[in-house]
Amino acid sequence: MTEHSVMRGFRFLLFWGYCGVCSWGMSTLSPLESVTWDPNGCRDTTVCPAYATCTTTSDSYYCSCKNGFLASNGQKQFRGPGVECKDIDECSQSPSPCGPNSVCKNLRGRYKCSCLPGFSSPTGNNWSPEKPGHFACTDIDECLQDPSPCGPNADCTNTLGSYSCSCAAGFHPNPQGSWKHGNFSCKRAPFKCREDVIPNNEWVQLCQVGAAVEAEFISFCSLMNATFNVLDDVCKKETTVVSLKSTAESFASVIEQTSTWSNFTKEKTSILATVLLESVESTTLAALLKPSENSSQSIQTEYLDIESRVISEECSEESETFILKAKGDEMKIWCSTIKESESADVNGVAFVSYVGMEAVLDESYFQNPQTPFANSQEKLKMNSRVTGGIITGEKKDGFSKPVIYTLENTERKKNFERPFCVSWSTDVERGRWTTSGCELLEASEMHTVCSCNRMVNLAIIMASGDLTMEFALYVISHVGLIISLVCLAMAIITFLLCRTIHNQNTYLHLHLCVCLFLAKLLFLTGADKTDGKVGCAVIAGFLHYLFLACFSWMLVEAVMLFLMVRNLKVVNYFSSRNIKMLYLCAFGYGLPGLVVAVSASMHPRGYGTYNRCWLNTDRGFTWSFLGPVCTIIVVNSFLLTWTLWILRQKLSSVNAEVSTLKDTRLLTFKAFAQIFILGCSWVLGIFQFGPMANIMAYLFTIINSLQGAFIFLIHCLLSRQVREECRRWVTRKPKPSSQSITSGILLSSIPSTSKTG
Repeated sequence: MTEHSVMRGFRFLLFWGYCGVCSWGMSTLSPLESVTWDPNGCRDTTVCPAYATCTTTSDSYYCSCKNGFLASNGQKQFRGPGVECKDIDECSQSPSPCGPNSVCKNLRGRYKCSCLPGFSSPTGNNWSPEKPGHFACTDIDECLQDPSPCGPNADCTNTLGSYSCSCAAGFHPNPQGSWKHGNFSCKRAPFKCREDVIPNNEWVQLCQVGAAVEAEFISFCSLMNATFNVLDDVCKKETTVVSLKSTAESFASVIEQTSTWSNFTKEKTSILATVLLESVESTTLAALLKPSENSSQSIQTEYLDIESRVISEECSEESETFILKAKGDEMKIWCSTIKESESADVNGVAFVSYVGMEAVLDESYFQNPQTPFANSQEKLKMNSRVTGGIITGEKKDGFSKPVIYTLENTERKKNFERPFCVSWSTDVERGRWTTSGCELLEASEMHTVCSCNRMVNLAIIMASGDLTMEFALYVISHVGLIISLVCLAMAIITFLLCRTIHNQNTYLHLHLCVCLFLAKLLFLTGADKTDGKVGCAVIAGFLHYLFLACFSWMLVEAVMLFLMVRNLKVVNYFSSRNIKMLYLCAFGYGLPGLVVAVSASMHPRGYGTYNRCWLNTDRGFTWSFLGPVCTIIVVNSFLLTWTLWILRQKLSSVNAEVSTLKDTRLLTFKAFAQIFILGCSWVLGIFQFGPMANIMAYLFTIINSLQGAFIFLIHCLLSRQVREECRRWVTRKPKPSSQSITSGILLSSIPSTSKTG
């Protein structure tokens, strides 16, 4: 048997075996499944039920339900009648196919997903499985919307799927409806009640009526509840008129007991003071918002004064102001400020002054990070009553025009004391005095003027120190001024009586000395007389003129000195080419007068500051003095440098008989002293900043306060003619011949550069 025959037999056996297996399998089908071959198959559209698909096989077909449907017999593939495809309710499954925080809607053969209100999905709502993306609902933060869904003056708090609204501090819901309906809005609270003064404070809760109070807190809670009782009575009267007089008298009885506050800790005192100040403000606001027939009231008690005014008319002028007074204190407020204060139905303003509160809220409650007063020698003290400004509405960002407070000093302000305008702030350690929001405008012995950009409870704190730099400079300058005045007076007498030195140079010295003497005398006696504004302005004007006149004559002296040295070889220079004194006086006194006249006409309110009768810094007014002075200093410095250079070159060529009359060191000293006499040392005032500020301040004060002493030393004591004249007065010797006098004058003038002539 060949190999080919064997293979053919093997294939024959495989074929019949396969046919036998197939025949066995067909014989095991159920009667329903045992169908004969249908040559039409899926061509007959009725073989499968609705919502089913028909699939043809090699010898038959089968049906299967579409997505979202299930066969009634539970099979995925089926044939024959009686089977239906029923819709699957996916939304009834657990968990929901749409996920949490969603709504599932069943449709025929599918479902649709959408998010609950307050949630969103990146795929959007009305999502179904055939759409791209993954459906998932996340919370929407409604509070991030702009504008806020709660409206202005409200706080928005996001919650899961929603949000809640509450009014900001100082505002109440209006109307008293639900924020869920979209009608939430806030209106400014007319005044604070107990729960708004210091919300959620443990000390306030401790002293609640009916609570068990420990013995150590009895006096504290007694004052706390007495204050709150007055406030509660006002808050209960929603429609009736509030009697400002009765509330003031009730609060006065609380202030009267401030002597017992010294037994409390700082924290308790701060809380109690804040409650009192806030309660007085709230009851005063209530009286303003529910005015009686008398719209303006002035209440005076022993411990509390209140003046209030209801503003019913429109501002007639932009600059119209209202001035309210209580005790010896005063508040000035612009009508436009009251109008812009976001008030309610009534515009009103009030001013309060307390007596005795300054002893309770003393300087120990002052906290100013910029001025820590670390120096143990620095002392602080309260120097005014505690006052308060009240308005029916207030802008959070401050007023366009500040409120001006003029407070009476309880003690006279000393020259070395520095006043601070401080306001009571509850943001720091339950309550502290801070300088935030207020600045000092003026300060005199009896009053201090402060400017604040908001309504505050205000007071004045004085800082002083016996060994501070300001005091040291004060002593140095005043001692130097006194020495200069004595020396200037002696120089003036010398120039007038010593006839041997009478010449044009002497007259220049005389005019300079007179101007310096008057300027320094007026500065010493009147610079700190700031009580009267008109008088202080007049003093400042005269000081402005006199000091400018001093510098004008310094410029004249520098020019004349330069011309004299430049013409050293012309012995009779001043006699042959004399410049008339009339022209020099016109320049020396006329130029300062012109500057002062122009300055006063352009800014008449520029004279006088809060602590000095001098030029204020408003609108750069000080440059009406600094400008001419800086110009003269530059010119004098240039001329003096040129003069010394010419002297250095020509001194050797001067006649030997002349050059031997003076000692070289004396000449050098007298030439160098011209720097101080001609005012060039004033340039030190420009460098009073940086690490050298203190040194420059001392040098400037010492040198310039002794300018008169330098003039007397150079032009009188070191002048040979003056010494000889004094010697003749003492010894009563006859005068020398005119020729010898003239020769002496000329010989002394040429090399000395001191202009003694």
